[in-house]
Amino acid sequence: MIGNDVVDLAIAKIESNWKRKGFLSKLFTAYEQDLIQKTSNQEEMVWVLWSLKESTYKAYQRIKYNRGFYPKKIEIQSLQIIDEKYFATISLFNETFHGQTLIDNKMIHSLVLVSNLEFKKITNYTTNSILKDKNSLPYCSISNNPLSISHHGTFKKIVQLHLN
Repeated sequence: MIGNDVVDLAIAKIESNWKRKGFLSKLFTAYEQDLIQKTSNQEEMVWVLWSLKESTYKAYQRIKYNRGFYPKKIEIQSLQIIDEKYFATISLFNETFHGQTLIDNKMIHSLVLVSNLEFKKITNYTTNSILKDKNSLPYCSISNNPLSISHHGTFKKIVQLHLN
C-alpha cells in the first residue's frame, strides 16, 4: 500500500510555530524528539518526520480503513540518511512500513510503502483519470492501481503504485 506527503517549506515556515510549548511532545515520540533535538537543522527534521507520519497514515488507510488523529502511534523506528535521501522504518498498529524522503530547498516529499521492493513500482501520476473507492481513497480509473495524492502550498504530488 502507498502513501505520500509533500511539505512546502516556505508555507510551513509561515504557518507553523513548531517551537511552541507542547507541540513536539504532542506529535512525536521520545525517539523522534531526540532526532529533532540532535540535528543541526531542527525545522527540517520536524517536517521530515511529520511527512513520514502523514504518508504512513495514508498507506495504513488502504490496509485497514481507520480514520483518526494518532500521530504518536505512528512511530519512526529508524531513520538514516544515504546520499541526501532519508530512509525510515515506521510502525503503526503492529504494521511495518518503509519510507523514503527527498528534500530540496523548497519542499520535502515522502513516500511510504509496506515493502521496500515496492519503491521500484512507483510512478508519478499526472492524468485526470482519478476516481475514489467506497472509503474515498483515490485510484487510477484506467489501471485500477492505488494513488496517493498530496498537496501543500505550491506543490502537488500524485504517485501510483503498480500492482501488476
